[in-house]
Amino acid sequence: MVSGEAGIGKTSMARDLVGEAIRSGVCVLIGHCYDLTVTPPYGPWLELSATYRRADGMPALPDVLASGRIEEIESQATLFTQVKAFFAALASVGPALVVLEDLHWADQASIELLRSLGTSLATIPMLVLVTYRSDELTRMQPLYHQLPSLIRESAGRRLDLHPIQAPDLRNLVHAHYPMSEVDEFRLVAYLERHAEGNPFFVVELLRELAEEDLLRPNGGAWSLGELDRIVVPSLLRQVIDARVSRLGDETREPLSVAAVIGHDIPLDLWARVLGSDEDALLTIVERAIDAQLLNAAPDGTRVRFVHALTREALYEAVMSPRRRLWHQRVGDALVAQPRVSPDEVAFHFERAGDPRAWEWYVRAGERAQRAYSWLMAKDRFVTAAALIDGVPGLEARRSRLLYRSGRLQRYSQTIDGIANLVAAERAANQAGNRVLAADAKYSRGLLRCFSDDFGSGLVEMEDGILELEAMPADEAMESWERATWLADALPPRELVDLPDFEPSAKIMIAAGIHHRRGGLPWFLAAAGHLTRAKSMAEQFIALTEGIPAGELVISATGHSWFGLGLANAALGNPVAARAAFARARQIYDRIEHHAVIGFTQLSELRDVMLPYFPTQLPERAQLATDAETSLDLAAGAFPSDRSSRRARLGLLFIEGRWDEACAIADEVEADGNYVLRREITNVMPPLWYAQGRIDLVQRMVRRLLPQGPAAEPGDVVLLDALLLQRIAADIALDRGDLSAALAWIEANDRWLDWSGAVLGRAENRLSWARYCRQAGDLVLAARHAGLAVESAADPRQPLALIAALRMRGELSTGSGKFDAALGDLAEALALADACAVPYERALTLIARAELRLAARSPVDAQTDLIAARDLLAPLRAQPSIDRVDALLSAVGALGESVPGGLTPREIEVLRLVALGMTDAEVASRLFISPRTVSQHLRSVYGKLDVSSRSAATRFAIEHNLA
Repeated sequence: MVSGEAGIGKTSMARDLVGEAIRSGVCVLIGHCYDLTVTPPYGPWLELSATYRRADGMPALPDVLASGRIEEIESQATLFTQVKAFFAALASVGPALVVLEDLHWADQASIELLRSLGTSLATIPMLVLVTYRSDELTRMQPLYHQLPSLIRESAGRRLDLHPIQAPDLRNLVHAHYPMSEVDEFRLVAYLERHAEGNPFFVVELLRELAEEDLLRPNGGAWSLGELDRIVVPSLLRQVIDARVSRLGDETREPLSVAAVIGHDIPLDLWARVLGSDEDALLTIVERAIDAQLLNAAPDGTRVRFVHALTREALYEAVMSPRRRLWHQRVGDALVAQPRVSPDEVAFHFERAGDPRAWEWYVRAGERAQRAYSWLMAKDRFVTAAALIDGVPGLEARRSRLLYRSGRLQRYSQTIDGIANLVAAERAANQAGNRVLAADAKYSRGLLRCFSDDFGSGLVEMEDGILELEAMPADEAMESWERATWLADALPPRELVDLPDFEPSAKIMIAAGIHHRRGGLPWFLAAAGHLTRAKSMAEQFIALTEGIPAGELVISATGHSWFGLGLANAALGNPVAARAAFARARQIYDRIEHHAVIGFTQLSELRDVMLPYFPTQLPERAQLATDAETSLDLAAGAFPSDRSSRRARLGLLFIEGRWDEACAIADEVEADGNYVLRREITNVMPPLWYAQGRIDLVQRMVRRLLPQGPAAEPGDVVLLDALLLQRIAADIALDRGDLSAALAWIEANDRWLDWSGAVLGRAENRLSWARYCRQAGDLVLAARHAGLAVESAADPRQPLALIAALRMRGELSTGSGKFDAALGDLAEALALADACAVPYERALTLIARAELRLAARSPVDAQTDLIAARDLLAPLRAQPSIDRVDALLSAVGALGESVPGGLTPREIEVLRLVALGMTDAEVASRLFISPRTVSQHLRSVYGKLDVSSRSAATRFAIEHNLA
């Protein structure tokens, strides 16, 4: 990844590398991104493919890239797999070099493909060189947010090119223009003053001085004239303009036309726009190449400006009326071609003021949508809508474009999307299109739900559905057409006035059910309307079972299954929930809807796998991997700064990889939608609380529950609110505010009773147990702890059961029931090991240490505390670490000597060895390496003056250490 400002030398470096590679027999493929020309999705990859020349033994390009028809992409997953397979096959023939220039202008889809390929680079002999302008990289560009992932996931190297300093300028002048020391000093000072360290400016100024005869050869050396005799151009475009002027007017105008066409200029297009014959054009090309303004492509069919700054200077020098005329000619010439990029045509027609521009932007948007570049598609539709604003007769078209734009933003820019849908509804009403107005209302509610406003969102969704279902059959038919422009599906076909009618429409209309009703269960369930969501989903699924279904009903049925999964998970039916999520994914897979496939995987991991089946370690890891893959495949539908690694946050938290979790949470600035937001909300507040970062927890509580304990259910995701209520209660108890804690716990009760949720009841009982213990009612606290164990056991929720057993054990310790406490804590530790949750293990070890202190076994307590501290230190769980340190002080106060002078860790190792464990088994139990175990054993042997495991074991038994 080579970065730097424009003109710093990125392209020169790439060109030198390409030349060296070609001389060495390396296969080279080059793709560019362009600024003024509207580049289509996968633009640099399409250009790269167009230059590929297949020889004997070399692999064929993937069909879509070979044809250049990205609208034929039927599956992003398949495309990415095919591209990786192609490059692997290419590199197996011989080393390969791929150069992607100016990636700061790349679209999201192009970068996602690069990310996918980047993960394979370590295993194949191929170098990918990417250049981008660091001074033009903004938060609005996909590369800005994807750059850290590109570097990290591909183990890539980042090279930042810096301006040339005075010593470097002196070396450059000395190497190429040997002259007197005085002249060298003057020239270096001149370059330093006017080029500002930019290598491209340096070269251009040197060339300008030579052409003005101020820098000229003199025998074997060079001489320098008086530099103050001329006015030095203050801007580079003046230097370029002067060079172009020297070529004459007959060359200036064609080059200006070329600048209007773009950075990369097909010769046949250039000739048609100029109305020039081939020989005349080639003369111009040769003169421009001699002047180092253009480079010729190896295949002889196109030329390219030497530098983007050259093209920009030429373009800006053209008067705007003439630019408008040339853009018109370029657009007309492009339309006349048999195959044309709608993005390019739309761009030129817009610059020309051609009324056809909006139609081409629509075509470009539809192509981008089919390539899953939803945000690019949205931009095209918004532009098209703006171009026909106020045009008589096009009100209905504009309303549809605004509608499409809004729906395409539902996973990314919900606030802007809602604004587009409000405008769409207004325009639809003005055009008399009641169907679109009602669907815009439904969709506005959908986006409100995605932006965490479930209360008003669900109302608008249901109002829109009722309006659609109340319409006469002939009028309602329109809402059963054109599934793709509804942005509900991604068919591999173009939408130019082709009918796309839902085959089940008549059956559904006769039943009085609109396909939009199938989407309600998802959001009803998320907001906690569990029974209603379950009933509605089952009714919709039963209605659609066995009838012919198109994309609209397929999508809606998938949403009902999704809602059924969410409802069953919260109601304590995990097996049914997993089956529903699996069925939803099967349905979504039929329409290549990777975004919602990823959503089902995230929800299953968060609401089913981790609460109910955390002991299934391979399955939970695979589900996270699958979710990450799905989010990557749907990247074009999400904010450019979202990270698919959010899918791993839950696992990173429970597995104790907290630094990684914090890094992922910190690198993401936008949630995009509530599903992605949940990955933060469900992981980071518990993590922050464990680390003592209470201000961050409280900020999240205020964000989701701004009304505090008084918040009523139904406006926010149920399970998120339940979690935050419990953490808020814990914070209040920590500061001794029983009144605030009680308010939060009672709110938790109220939300659970309102929803009928089972998930969260065990944790609720734990909150009550902690409250009662702090209030001094130990009997009631023990009763709540017992109920927590029962709730966590049926249905079985291992993580909740660990906490419940630990709480019951702590209360038993306090009442002197040591045997009962030891049994609960032993069971909790076994569960913590089975779930691989080091933080829960550490907390349980602390509880057992307190038990052992109460039972006057300080050595055992010290062993537990040292083990707990070892687990807590890498987690930075400071409150628990402080608790351990306080208990260790209590251990020291008892003053019991340690037999044999062994350390607590050595005692722990000796105990496990005495139980017959191998070094590897001991290492696994203590979360240390086998080598460390061996080192501890050698120390034990030395202190006990023994030489074998059996002798050490005998000592352990004699001193009650085993």
